[in-house]
Amino acid sequence: MGYLSNIKKQYWISFFYSLIPAYVIERLFWQERGMNVQMVVYAEIIYALTVIVLELPSGMLADKLGRKQMLIVASFLSTVELWIIVMADRFWQFALAVFLAGVGKALSSGSDNALLYDSLMHEGKEADFEKILGRLSAVDFFGSMLAALSGSLLASYYRFELNYVLSICSTCIAMVMTITLKEPPLLTELETELTDISQYTKQAMRVFSAQPLVLIYCVSGAVLSGCIIYLDEFWQIVLENIGVPVLYFGAVSALSMVARVPGNLFAYKLKEKFRYDNVLTGVFVISIIAYGAIFFVRNEWFIIVMLLLYVVTGIVEPLIMGYMHHRTDSQVRATVESFSSLGMRLVSIGVGLIFGYISAKHSIFAGFLAIAFLCLAYWLVFNNWIRKHIATDMPEEGAT
Repeated sequence: MGYLSNIKKQYWISFFYSLIPAYVIERLFWQERGMNVQMVVYAEIIYALTVIVLELPSGMLADKLGRKQMLIVASFLSTVELWIIVMADRFWQFALAVFLAGVGKALSSGSDNALLYDSLMHEGKEADFEKILGRLSAVDFFGSMLAALSGSLLASYYRFELNYVLSICSTCIAMVMTITLKEPPLLTELETELTDISQYTKQAMRVFSAQPLVLIYCVSGAVLSGCIIYLDEFWQIVLENIGVPVLYFGAVSALSMVARVPGNLFAYKLKEKFRYDNVLTGVFVISIIAYGAIFFVRNEWFIIVMLLLYVVTGIVEPLIMGYMHHRTDSQVRATVESFSSLGMRLVSIGVGLIFGYISAKHSIFAGFLAIAFLCLAYWLVFNNWIRKHIATDMPEEGAT
């Protein structure tokens, strides 16, 4: 079976990492422990800054020392993070947990997808990357859906702490399974072996400078991902504001997971029929309208708008990750993805500062209206940017 066994193990690892019933009541639990919206935004910024600082060094370490080692350490930190949150009742304690989460995210960023791609490459199946990545995301959402349904039910009858204890058990199982992964040796086309940080950086930057569309699509993905983060973080607060009981949070969370699945599963099909820029244009237009609609829809219709956003943004990750990995050498695969993730974190900080300020000054609904205007501004830049490069970089995959 060779390295294809990694694929099956990654399905299970993805499932248990997503089987976290704490997430469905996370904002309510934090709020119960004294964390308001502004504090949560500050925590999100701490997380993003931590990832930014460690993103590139961790990607280079993954390419140099091995992706499996980075994933093992990241899984351990995920467990420690949850333990700290269970006991936290001060901002600094939540900040410490978020910092550890950022370290873990930086270590795993790029490592998991790099290990997946190289495992497929060793078996001559790298063309299946988008399809497998989409299925991994679907498994992730299935686990999250189960966690959301069970978590909201448990939260209705027991204290929120139980959700965190069960979540710790799930991350421990995922950590044990991560240890069983097989590290595939690098298959590289580079003439010389990279030995220091400057060489990794130059080679990774060359991927973006030599292929402008890789840069454009990665930045576009960063903008869309950096915006959807704040819907992920605050939909529970919106539901509370419009009067939805906690008992139904699990069902809403489950629906949001299901909504992402079609995009994840069939993104690889879209690249066969449409150009990447056309797909991204459609995603941006729908996102602009949907984020703006949240400002005006302050009742149960918010759930429909939220689901629409998750449907269209579910397309983005497998499509853009596939485009990037197909055009990246194995020796810098994790480093290049770390650059992409770094961009998303920078965007998320900018979006978070604006969203947090406007939400605190006006309302959380006004915060989402601000995100709509941010998406609109970038989309106008994207249209001008893409016209300058699409003709010279053709042909792309896709028919129209």
